[in-house]
Amino acid sequence: MTSFVRSILVLGLVVAAFLTPAAAQKGKSDGKHERWPFGLEAGSGGPGGLDARDLFNLGVLGAKAWDAERPEPGPRASGTRTVERSGDAGPDVGPKRLVVRALFGGGPAQKAGLRLGDVLVGVDGQSFAEGSFAPLAKALQRAEAVDGKLVLQIERDGKPQDLAIKLKKLGAHAEAPTTGKLRQQLLDEALDWLAARQQGGGFPETLGGSNGAVVQTCLAGLAWLGAPKGKYKSQLDSAAAFVLRTLVAPNPLAAAGGDANWDQTTWGYAHAAIFLGELHLAGGGRKPSADLQRIADTLCTRQELTGGYGHGPGGKNALGYIELNILAAYVACGLSVLQQCGCKVDGAVVDKLFGYSEQSAGGDGGVGYATGEGQKGHGNIGRTAGTWLAALGLGRADHPFTAKMGDYVKAHIADTQGGHASLQQHVLLAGLAASALGKDAVTAFWNGGHARDLTLARAVDGSLQSRPWHESLSMQSNTDVSCGEVWTTASWAIVLAALGDKPVYPGWCARKR
Repeated sequence: MTSFVRSILVLGLVVAAFLTPAAAQKGKSDGKHERWPFGLEAGSGGPGGLDARDLFNLGVLGAKAWDAERPEPGPRASGTRTVERSGDAGPDVGPKRLVVRALFGGGPAQKAGLRLGDVLVGVDGQSFAEGSFAPLAKALQRAEAVDGKLVLQIERDGKPQDLAIKLKKLGAHAEAPTTGKLRQQLLDEALDWLAARQQGGGFPETLGGSNGAVVQTCLAGLAWLGAPKGKYKSQLDSAAAFVLRTLVAPNPLAAAGGDANWDQTTWGYAHAAIFLGELHLAGGGRKPSADLQRIADTLCTRQELTGGYGHGPGGKNALGYIELNILAAYVACGLSVLQQCGCKVDGAVVDKLFGYSEQSAGGDGGVGYATGEGQKGHGNIGRTAGTWLAALGLGRADHPFTAKMGDYVKAHIADTQGGHASLQQHVLLAGLAASALGKDAVTAFWNGGHARDLTLARAVDGSLQSRPWHESLSMQSNTDVSCGEVWTTASWAIVLAALGDKPVYPGWCARKR
């Protein structure tokens, strides 16, 4: 694909409109470390606004860094960006030099004497000349498995030196973070982290205001369903109550004014369908409640005449279009789970939805962004995995388009870098699809870079952090950063639960109970 220039109103504009006042506050530095994870006032619970930094998390070192060879973004006056980029994102290997921009107070790196402004150039004698991701992840895994020690090669004030770091020794299982004891430990820590931050049943508003809080609460609820039955019962009960009352409460952001449609509440309804449906199935799958049927009916009535779905009812959004198939994939998954709960789902809606998805797809079965000019035929794993899972759950396994999507998913199970807007969203949907496909797909998913990324996503406090990727770097805006730590931690936790020894999410992953 040749390079192109496009002027785009990125989600940063939505961030500016939809952040709560507390979430827009900036953090401070005491000269030794900045408030964790980046640019936050203590207790704000949200991202740092348009200027929140898109930093590389350095695993359990307790540090975040920027690419020292890339200019750092300056303050943003608006969400509008003119972006030049090509279809070739380049290898996903990480920066060659990482300049430290945040330290976790009392974390291993800060205790060892790492400072803001230090530049990391290698670890355990291995240079980052070929990229920092793999050597850093391997060093972290080895240190936790063997002796708890690693040595960073850094430059401080232009002078090279070695810095010894002490980590907690976990044992041999630490070299396999995606299986066995460590996978379970990471999941347990993430679930406890989420439980400690639940407020009034939900979570503080970040991207999307109260609607975004519904989405994040649903993801956290789905994550808790990956724990032994009953362990997070109180959290699940209060999360379900929060979702039901917030879904129907007036959302001031849906009436933000102007010519654009700012209603994005279909995201909330789609996630609510998946969470509350899976919660119902986990409870034994008795007759569905009136609330579940109402959510199913709402999703059906919100379908556009084309068969596709927009952010919410009310016409074109701020970018001048309506349909987007990543949302349609979540809607389809929600309808699938609810139908498996016993809800009535209009078959004509289902047929039109998959018909629209097929119209957008290329010959390889990859679901495109939408059916508009320039939107067709560019499939990615997130849209396709979600739509394929829903097709299985809705009884369309024998449809030729479902078979094509399945082939695409198998071939692209680890290609989450080919997604759009939220890297974490594509990791989540690909991980769920891998669970449905079985052992070989699970191995391909982890070996395709996600075991490495999971190691680097870990934080000292048990959360799982976002990371920059080619799109966020080119646009200087990262949706995962804007959504915040609940979003990324819950999404990773769902993947860890889905890819564990005991199958979960029977509705979402289209497994017979």
